[in-house]
Amino acid sequence: MESLVNKQSFIGLDTCTWLYSGAEVPVHQGCMDAVNEYLQYRGKGPGGRAHNAEIEQLCKQNLAQLLQGNPENIALLSNSSEIISMIAQSLDFEEGDNVILNTIEFPSGVLPWLLLKSKGVEVRVVDHKDWKISVEDIMDQVDERTRLVITSHVSYHTGARLDYKKLYAELKKTQALLLLDITQSLGAVQVDMNHADFVVCSSYKWLLSLHGVGVLGVNPARVQAFNPKSVGWRSVADMFGPDRFKTVTFQDDARRFELGFPSYPTIYAMQYSTGLLLREGPERIEQHILSLGGMLIEQLSELGYEIMTPKEPDKRAGNICVVAERGEEIADELHKQQIYVWGGDGRFRASIHLFNDSKDIETLIQALRSFQ
Repeated sequence: MESLVNKQSFIGLDTCTWLYSGAEVPVHQGCMDAVNEYLQYRGKGPGGRAHNAEIEQLCKQNLAQLLQGNPENIALLSNSSEIISMIAQSLDFEEGDNVILNTIEFPSGVLPWLLLKSKGVEVRVVDHKDWKISVEDIMDQVDERTRLVITSHVSYHTGARLDYKKLYAELKKTQALLLLDITQSLGAVQVDMNHADFVVCSSYKWLLSLHGVGVLGVNPARVQAFNPKSVGWRSVADMFGPDRFKTVTFQDDARRFELGFPSYPTIYAMQYSTGLLLREGPERIEQHILSLGGMLIEQLSELGYEIMTPKEPDKRAGNICVVAERGEEIADELHKQQIYVWGGDGRFRASIHLFNDSKDIETLIQALRSFQ
């Protein structure tokens, strides 16, 4: 199976086997050109600022198309951790309220809620069963005092994909909101932001961009009136209005979450990379990733590895996670052979994206076979 794009368009792929997209992606030449475009426009003064705004809007339009939403409901902040923490601090919790998370959630989706325990907020943790979290197990923890459920669409830890649409349908029968981390799915498998209250994503993984931006999607269906506790000049409707020393009037769309200027080099790169994803086709990319993932799971199983990630295509995405006490050591040994995977926390993880092909799978399997 061939890659969907020319590998030579990614810097460095001619010297390595990159199965590391759950952590980082290689830089596409188009992203480098986009950053250079940003630098060129820095010299155009007001014209540069105007062009920045145009690129930012185009980036939001691309993201909205990927998310099956609207650009006005997309905000661009510094990183996903900032977004999650901001939402945690902005909800008006009362003593006795609770939040639900799970044992295969990334730390940025856990830590902000632990701080709320000092305010009398209960943090309920759903344990995985055979490396999976079910909608039923989450809903068993929901009651009339549940304010929010946070979960990843695709687990960084196991590679399992959660049926978030089913979960949201159940949560809409309650007062509990859904914050869905799509960092390990958007760009790999299709996502619909209309089936969560908030979605959050990092820029530098499956979206093929750089560090520096966290994407926030806000579904106004249940959180139209939700305002953050932080504010900056970009958050308000008129920063130079006559009442600017008296009151705060937030933007009436997702811009109310944006405090100041974002990382424009990242936005230029992400405007290019999201355009690339759209041109290649989200459905086509998903099928490519799932097919290669199935091939990898089969060959890893033949080598005797215990696979955390479900075999069923609709229950996984690009991350294939393997139980391994020596996971970090395995990743280090593979790195010496210019094969990039992530290792640690009792496992190693191979991540498959649109630039991977069957030769990459064969290279990894041959290397792992030599360890046995």
